[in-house]
Amino acid sequence: MELKIICDCGQKYKFDVEPVNGRMPMKVNCPVCNADGTGAANAILSRTFPDSALPPVATAPAPGGSLRLNRPAPVPAAPAPPPLPVTSAPGPITPLKPLNAKPNLTWYQYVWIALPLLLIAVGGAIGGACGGAACAINRTVFLKTSNPVLKYVWTGIISAAAFIAWLIVAALLIGFVHGLRAR
Repeated sequence: MELKIICDCGQKYKFDVEPVNGRMPMKVNCPVCNADGTGAANAILSRTFPDSALPPVATAPAPGGSLRLNRPAPVPAAPAPPPLPVTSAPGPITPLKPLNAKPNLTWYQYVWIALPLLLIAVGGAIGGACGGAACAINRTVFLKTSNPVLKYVWTGIISAAAFIAWLIVAALLIGFVHGLRAR
């Protein structure tokens, strides 16, 4: 079953566990602050598996096979299984992935994302504005697109669009300045 825990430090994390007697079979730690999350996990498990949810104890038939009317058969007291101790595993449970984790990008992905910033060199403030906007959009596309090929296709289109936007804005600005000089 999957458990989701919110640590005192604010980190949300989840992991798969097979509880034993409604408790954690081993220790679990927060992936950020390394705080012990076993108590919180046991609290969630105790709400999921309350004592009343345990299956009823089967009763044995009455001795001699006689029928008892208006009297319940005596129920033998079955000893409760001892609670399992928290074992020391090879290490703490490593969560699958924090809920709010962002993927790490490689150096060449950062280079690809920042290519529009080269417009600063040829276009000054206009190039910087177009390149910076494209760079921010490219980063968002890289973080939110799961298909690796589409990441490069979309960001390439965005970078080309930034260059075209720079050309248009620069041409309009040059046309405006030449129009003022002609007067």
